Amino acid sequence: MFDIINTDPFLLFFGGFYIVLGLSCLFTRKPWEEFMDLFIEHDSLSLVMGILVLPISLAIIVFYNSWDGLAPIILMVIGYLAFLKALAMLMKPSLMQGLLKKEFVRKWMWLDGFSGIALGLALLVL
Repeated sequence: MFDIINTDPFLLFFGGFYIVLGLSCLFTRKPWEEFMDLFIEHDSLSLVMGILVLPISLAIIVFYNSWDGLAPIILMVIGYLAFLKALAMLMKPSLMQGLLKKEFVRKWMWLDGFSGIALGLALLVL
């Protein structure tokens, strides 16, 4: 039964991470909306998030660097996109804040939850 789950530590870690994050978006919508409000109001939170995202994205790019199979490709694309996101948050915080000001971000929060769960499952089983 558990033979279908990847054994790669990076895929297990990030698969579990995205599943928990997706569930959090679904079940704790109000705190996430409050966090987004703080993020929009304070440039310093964008810098803090950039500082947190940068080493994680670089760890994926530098230490994982595998393009063999669908799940590793997904993780590598996430790593490069997260690196670009970290650069944007550190170099141009207003760019990320401007995106979060859009009403559709809050309206479609449930989609973030389901996509996080789907992404996590893809990393675990593909």
